[in-house]
Amino acid sequence: MLKSNSMDQHYGSRLLRCGFCGGTSTSFKILSPEPENGRTTSCLDSPDLREKECGVALVFFRTRYAALVASEGLQQPNPMSWVTDLAPEPSDIYWSNLYVPYRIFWIRKIAILVAFILFVTFFLIPVVFTQSLVHLDKVEKIFPFMKDITERRFMKQLITGYLPSVILMIFLSIVPPIMMVFSTLEGSISRSGRKRSTCIKVLYFVIWNVFFANILTEAAIDHYQDSIMKLGDPKTIPNQLAKAVPSTATFFVTYVLTSGWASLSCELIQPFPLLYNSFYRFILRNKDDSSYGSYTFPYHTEVPRVLLFGLLGFTCSVLAPLILPFLLVYFFLAYLVYRNQILDVYVTKYQSGGLYWPIIHNTTIFSLVLTQIIALGVFGIKRSPIASSFTIPLIICTLLFHEYCRQRFHPVFKKTPAKTIIDMDREDEHSGRMEEIYQKLPSAYFQINSESRSLGKSLELNCPEIQANSRETGNISRLEDLETPGKMSARLP
Repeated sequence: MLKSNSMDQHYGSRLLRCGFCGGTSTSFKILSPEPENGRTTSCLDSPDLREKECGVALVFFRTRYAALVASEGLQQPNPMSWVTDLAPEPSDIYWSNLYVPYRIFWIRKIAILVAFILFVTFFLIPVVFTQSLVHLDKVEKIFPFMKDITERRFMKQLITGYLPSVILMIFLSIVPPIMMVFSTLEGSISRSGRKRSTCIKVLYFVIWNVFFANILTEAAIDHYQDSIMKLGDPKTIPNQLAKAVPSTATFFVTYVLTSGWASLSCELIQPFPLLYNSFYRFILRNKDDSSYGSYTFPYHTEVPRVLLFGLLGFTCSVLAPLILPFLLVYFFLAYLVYRNQILDVYVTKYQSGGLYWPIIHNTTIFSLVLTQIIALGVFGIKRSPIASSFTIPLIICTLLFHEYCRQRFHPVFKKTPAKTIIDMDREDEHSGRMEEIYQKLPSAYFQINSESRSLGKSLELNCPEIQANSRETGNISRLEDLETPGKMSARLP
């Protein structure tokens, strides 16, 4: 039920039946703003709601600090019955996942982890296929019937040079949408959290399938008789990496050209939004610019690509420095293109709180350590014990630096500092903006007026949204297994 100050609004009956309850009644019932029987009707007074538990509620407080204290505290002896957390920004809430019970989150995460591992394993098929094209002369030793394909020099250069990167890039284009579906099924209640989870999955995917899988496949093709046994020995891993990285350098250079430079040109031109807007403007004759929509920066696709190229630059710089000029041109162009897109093209609808920085820091440290391990293998192949003895302390110092950064800076990204929240509250009180914030809160956290209206219909139909006093600041509480649901209204304020 929605209470409105205007009686002119009207919501017609639904033409389609609801998938859960099968009803065809009106979606919402507009209540009169006048009090009934001397008091305002509360959605908590319904006898049906007294018998049901409410999956989630938005609770507002007078200060940010009060909301922070309530979100960090344990509300009941049973930690699964009432879980509180800070609410995302109004435009950041992913309404469809608010109805997901907290007690099944861990089941969903385990299921998504298994599905992710299976998907990564299945994707080894196109990786092996592309590497077999790169090393076609070596594959001919295993499969002699392929010699007929490589008789022409032009065909051999096309198959071994440009075609493998294009095929791999086409297969990788389906990875971000699938990972976005996985992150949505995990149950993230914020759009930024869902995109950040997708970014982590895509990053793990491309590091394994583009870097390690290609290197291991090349090693297996080159030494298919004994590489598998050698790779199982941890002592030979640095030497195997030192031998395999130079062999795949040509493929990585081509991949930087096809996936890096080409992606920047596509990012600058924006072909798909251009075709979409042209279709609406010229085919459907829709002149309303607001209907074309706005786009947020695709962190889940661009951040993993940049970090992967950084990994390639670190690891290949030891044995294949020819890749560095191509990466230098890519990062220079990427700075110009992404800066223009963020400032002039994409719309910032919500803030993620800098949560992408730990991902970038951890990946950079991993790239440095991997580069040092490869250098250790190179010095081992060259039989240089002095250089190897200096490389081991370098690896230890890098790991110690990472641990210092994790202890010093990582807690700031996980929890909000109380001092910062108190300073913000005092600044708003002194400037007089607090009353304005109080008035805007109920309309800001109003699902029907948000852009996620279509995504939140299941929540509106199945879980009543509890609206508290308008003089309070946002907090999300998951309410489950409440013994006395009738007293919920007394607890929420």
